[in-house]
Amino acid sequence: MNTEASSEQFWDRVYSAVEPAQLDSDNSRAVGHALDFFGDVRGKRILDVGCGTGGTSLMLAQAGAEVVALDSSRVAVEGFSRYLGSMSISNVKPIVGDAMKLSAIGQFDFIFGSLILHHLEPFDQFCLTLRAALQPGGKAFFFENNAASDLLVWFRKHVVGKLWVPRYGDDQEFPLTPGEIRQLRKTFRVDVEIPEMKFFQLASAYLFKRRLASQMKAIDDLLFKLRIGTQYSYRQNVLIYG
Repeated sequence: MNTEASSEQFWDRVYSAVEPAQLDSDNSRAVGHALDFFGDVRGKRILDVGCGTGGTSLMLAQAGAEVVALDSSRVAVEGFSRYLGSMSISNVKPIVGDAMKLSAIGQFDFIFGSLILHHLEPFDQFCLTLRAALQPGGKAFFFENNAASDLLVWFRKHVVGKLWVPRYGDDQEFPLTPGEIRQLRKTFRVDVEIPEMKFFQLASAYLFKRRLASQMKAIDDLLFKLRIGTQYSYRQNVLIYG
């Protein structure tokens, strides 16, 4: 079975069922954090890796950047392109492309990605193409999931997708590992920030069909406030200095 093709087919199905330019609260916050990290982006070139519906690219463009929106899903890119044309937006250029070949697109002042790093293999090769695509002194920001918790990793491997427990995402993806963070640090200066505690909320999403969501979030919020176990949160921001 061609796993690369099956992954692309999965995401084509996802994006054929949603409207272009959608932006959920998680991604909106991630772009806000990225802009805080980047600083003034007016007139700067930003690459949005794995742009999906294009909502993150639009938010970056609204801050004044010249944005290249990259995704491997032709369905996503074509839908976003039609939206941009209908809105007469000229500072976003959507393209179909491979994130493993970023350097072929050119160099950028800033690079942004949301939940994309954990899809990319071999990861050491991606680090090299990221290095080549980032201007000297540039910055990259990635909003990612986190495989630091052995319990969550066990649950993902042995429970998710079985019986009544749903699987969100394609079969090939796996949360970003501490080893992959170490791999990035061989090439870049890297800081990791935890933007929120997301641990017990996963039980609501996977085990309880989203029941008890407010109670689980309250527990996570308290843990985040007290800074207890935050290194195991399922969400992390990866800040990269070129």
